[in-house]
Amino acid sequence: MSFTTPHVEFLKDLRNYLPLGSFTLPSDPTSSIGDDFEECLPEIFYSGDSLLGRRARELHGSVWALLCLGWLRTFARKHSQHHGQFQIRVYVLPADVGGRYVERSNKDWDHLKRLTKYLDGSREAWEGTKCLNPLDDRASHLVHEGRAECADSLFYIFNTLPSPSPLPSAVPCPFSSNAITTLVDDAVGGIHGLRTELYAYQKRSAAMMIQREAQPKRALDPRLEEIDSPTGGKFYFDRTSGVVLRFPRYYEEARGGILAETMGLGKTLICLAAILATKGHWPSVPPEHSVQEHRARARVGSLMDMAAAAATQARIPWRSYLQRMSASGEEFLNCRRALGRYVPCYTIPAPETRRSRRPTNSPRGKTIELCAATLVVVPQNLFSHWKNEMTVHLEKDALKVLYLDNNEILMPSAGNLQLYDVILMSKGRLEEEMSLASHLQSVCSCEETERCHCLAHSGLPYSSPLADLHFLRIIVDEGHDFSSFGRKNNAVFALQKLHVDRRWIISGTPSSGLLGIEASTATLETLSGVSDRDSLLVKEILESRRNSGANLQVESSVRKSALQQERKDLEKLGSIVIDFLNLQPWSNTKGANDAASWQQYVIPDQDGSRKPHSLANVLASLVVRHRVEDIERDIRLPPLHNRTVYLEPRWHDKLSLNLFIMNLAVNAVTSERVDRDYMFYPKNRVPLNQLVTNLRCSGFYWTAFTKEEVEKSIEVSCKYLEYKTASGQTEEGPGNLRAGDFNLLQRAIEVGTAVLDCPSWTAFSTAHELGLYIDEFPKEARREWSLTEDNADAPLIVGAPQMSKAQKHVDSHLYASDPANGLAALGKSTMDKLWQSLQPRPTKAGKDAHDTISSQQSPRKRQDAPIKTSIQKPATLGKRTISRTKSNSSPLKASSLACDKSQYQSQSSSPPNPTPNDQQPAIKPALKSALKSSSTTQLVTPIDPSSTLSKTSLSGTASAKLSYLIDRITVLHESEKILIFYEGDNIAFYVAQTLELLGIQFLIYTGSLSALRKSAYITTFNTTETFRVMLMDVHQAAHGLHIAAASRVFFVNPVWQPTVEAQAIKRAHRIGQKRPVYVETLVLKDTLEDRMLERRKTMSAQEHHKAEKSLLDDDVMEQLIKDADFIPLLPDEVHNIRRQMAPLQYPQTLFGRLGAAAVEGHDPDKDLIFPESMPSSSNRKRKAGPIAMGISRPSPASKQKKDGVGHLSF
Repeated sequence: MSFTTPHVEFLKDLRNYLPLGSFTLPSDPTSSIGDDFEECLPEIFYSGDSLLGRRARELHGSVWALLCLGWLRTFARKHSQHHGQFQIRVYVLPADVGGRYVERSNKDWDHLKRLTKYLDGSREAWEGTKCLNPLDDRASHLVHEGRAECADSLFYIFNTLPSPSPLPSAVPCPFSSNAITTLVDDAVGGIHGLRTELYAYQKRSAAMMIQREAQPKRALDPRLEEIDSPTGGKFYFDRTSGVVLRFPRYYEEARGGILAETMGLGKTLICLAAILATKGHWPSVPPEHSVQEHRARARVGSLMDMAAAAATQARIPWRSYLQRMSASGEEFLNCRRALGRYVPCYTIPAPETRRSRRPTNSPRGKTIELCAATLVVVPQNLFSHWKNEMTVHLEKDALKVLYLDNNEILMPSAGNLQLYDVILMSKGRLEEEMSLASHLQSVCSCEETERCHCLAHSGLPYSSPLADLHFLRIIVDEGHDFSSFGRKNNAVFALQKLHVDRRWIISGTPSSGLLGIEASTATLETLSGVSDRDSLLVKEILESRRNSGANLQVESSVRKSALQQERKDLEKLGSIVIDFLNLQPWSNTKGANDAASWQQYVIPDQDGSRKPHSLANVLASLVVRHRVEDIERDIRLPPLHNRTVYLEPRWHDKLSLNLFIMNLAVNAVTSERVDRDYMFYPKNRVPLNQLVTNLRCSGFYWTAFTKEEVEKSIEVSCKYLEYKTASGQTEEGPGNLRAGDFNLLQRAIEVGTAVLDCPSWTAFSTAHELGLYIDEFPKEARREWSLTEDNADAPLIVGAPQMSKAQKHVDSHLYASDPANGLAALGKSTMDKLWQSLQPRPTKAGKDAHDTISSQQSPRKRQDAPIKTSIQKPATLGKRTISRTKSNSSPLKASSLACDKSQYQSQSSSPPNPTPNDQQPAIKPALKSALKSSSTTQLVTPIDPSSTLSKTSLSGTASAKLSYLIDRITVLHESEKILIFYEGDNIAFYVAQTLELLGIQFLIYTGSLSALRKSAYITTFNTTETFRVMLMDVHQAAHGLHIAAASRVFFVNPVWQPTVEAQAIKRAHRIGQKRPVYVETLVLKDTLEDRMLERRKTMSAQEHHKAEKSLLDDDVMEQLIKDADFIPLLPDEVHNIRRQMAPLQYPQTLFGRLGAAAVEGHDPDKDLIFPESMPSSSNRKRKAGPIAMGISRPSPASKQKKDGVGHLSF
């Protein structure tokens, strides 16, 4: 490369170069290098064919390339301490110096990266007083410094981020500074319009949100690190690309971030406080458009007009000031009109078009108006939660809110949107609003026609007024659902069309790895005698999960799984950073000169090594979150009591579990544990996962096995044993049975035989009913109602749907002389219809899975029959998710339960004093009828006490867990609300069938519900006394739901993923909870689920990550399933019906429970509180509600999908 004179002069001046470091080489006796430093060429790098020589030759090419480019200068001398070595000093031309003289190329920095591996940047090495090994690649401070810091796991970094510490003095904007002071300074008097007193940590979080919005820091480029020069100065180095800079490069942090306070600590209230404190504040004009901000006036304006224009240009939040004055009677109507005429705006220039000889109209730019409103986007199921929170925490008219939860409500024009402080939208409405294929219609609703610029009369496709405004702020609740790294979903496209100044994601769990440590402590059992359990465990958990997977001495597959999970978490975070927050440098486009790759700089390499500093710095600049110890100084939630309840499995529990174990055992032995026939063969993972799911559900109850399938399993086992016996292969040896397999098949045959000999199992399996055991049923009708051959000395065995019909019949004739008259005839017709509806399942002939194994055939035929049903997903019993009964208390006398309740409530304490956030919501008059509480006085049954009907009672069930739940619910439901988490919808319906018999109203929150109905269920359960029990799919509990009305939580099965369990618990244990929360996990003692829970307690975080999707991904758990043993069947249980049932501690009377049976004509939706945009099923006609600016839209393209109530044949 040739240089001109100015270039040469520049490159000769060593002051333009940075001293980077030094290294040593073996000296060459023939070299002319002396004791003083002199500039040298890379020829001295050659030193033989050794490893050192190979390194020197590799380095020679890089140094020579950099010298030719003018990027590098090297000086050498004989080492002052070691005469057999050369000391070489390296000077580098920084990337931010000499750009006019030296061309730069990113690929050439790789040469410098190769050189930095051998450089020692210490002052001692530079002066020659430090002993260095020649070309030692372990000495470089540029490569190895900071590696220990970057080994911290994502979980550790997230939980050790510094707590918010806002400073009003750090914000030069007087209005924002005043808002921060109002929040953090108690002497100021608080925020005007906020009814609820904030906790100290909530004030700090809201203030930090405003500080980051109004005055984002200028932070050092996260790719750079400040390095000490060997001569005492500073320079900045990018370890990944090798770029060296003399001066720091800064980027502005995001005007927003992620509010990630732990679940249940009032993130919604924090957002409302920030919105209220900045009410009327104006957004900033984007810098690229600021020059067009001031528009010339056509003529000299009045003094009022000029004052209004000046106030607008100064961004004075005049609306909040005038609103306060209007409270004292001063309206200032003329001032309001003048200020309203001067809305700040800017123009986005039209894109340049190709020149054409044809006359064309020049395209106009798009005018964007500034808007002081905050746009809040929430999932549909949280829409009512936000509305309720505003009602609870804000004074009347504190904020003017527009509610847009569906497409039936018109979007006002841009001019009218300016009138609102908050626009609350559902995620679905936003996606539809901003979609290019939107079915919405443009309808003019402008009040000020001179500012109307909507498309109502243009005939053009719909264009959302949202795109014509530049909003102050957008808040996306549960915004982690908006992220999808590597691709953009509809929500991201919609958000990118908006003009917003400040952006916030609200999520306590932005990703699986970004989970608060408090969730880890919630799943641990309460230790007796330890009052401060959480604080004792926090440090221990943090340290145990500090290291990332790359540095853990664990099984390679576990480490690999942990690293994969962390990479997924960071990819999700990267989508938030790039697509939503638009944070530089990560959002720089690929073609830009300063493009930055999130994948390259932040996400760990495949070997687990992470780039130092980048991740911690990025998280610190984005996340607003308090550490555990800082929150505990400000607030103490009610106690959380968590315990595991171990239940003895009853007869039908044992049969259900043993049938699964029998199928696994028969499959393992007859397939000889090889090839595709073996259930645990790798390619059978999908059906095996379904089998394990069914096996876990069977811990509650299971009826999917048929008599024919059990008979087939026995037949396969017998023929296999006959084959092996005839072949002399029953002893252990090559080609013979494994040790114990002979006995295993014999035990499987015994279990199958016991199942077939059980009449009640046959009846339950055929009818697919959960059996109930009824005492003192009218003798004249017992035989007609019994599912089995009736035994007059034992309880009646019947299904819940059949018992419901009997209950309904008697209760409808309570005042007749004989309420039981006609009961037998009804039983006969009911059972006849039941058996007629149950058609036998068709079986396949020929070469089917049911083919037998003759003694002449090879025993390794496909053995699908034993596992056919166990790998199928069971059919759902029904779709109804709300009880049809009217609420009613138990007819038991209050005195009979007084002592019994004390046994369950011995740990309960009176509710603590109300905390600042615990105020009750204001109830609308229109809802008074729905909010009437059920009577807590015991109803007197009109049945004659001497009648047999008064003694008819539910004395037990076929499920130990159901019996325990019924006992607990009947004792607790009058004083506390109950939340039951389940996995598998049939479990919920089995519980619901029994609750319906007892007249206890329930709701089932399942994934199949529409978003609007989900919202109605949560609102109704939290704000009314009608529904006392909510059954919820545990996997639906991780979406920001607030269910603090419940203080009793039950898990019908142990949950495999601790994070899922923790999030479910936090639905109830959160701010707003006034009672201690009691959590009980039901486990059948000495069964597979018992061993599963014990295994879960001993697993490390990395092992949990590996087995997050399936417990079969944990090798230990997989082996436990393979080795599962049969549960012993006791002899006295075989024919003794009372020993078979799971008895209730408190038998429940069945007849005379007024309101217990389903009521004809009763619409269960009448008891629900639906959003105004979705009336109940009894009144689907659109009603005029209190939604501001809500206009009904008769749009055929956006019909409301009818969400009717399905029906179970209870």
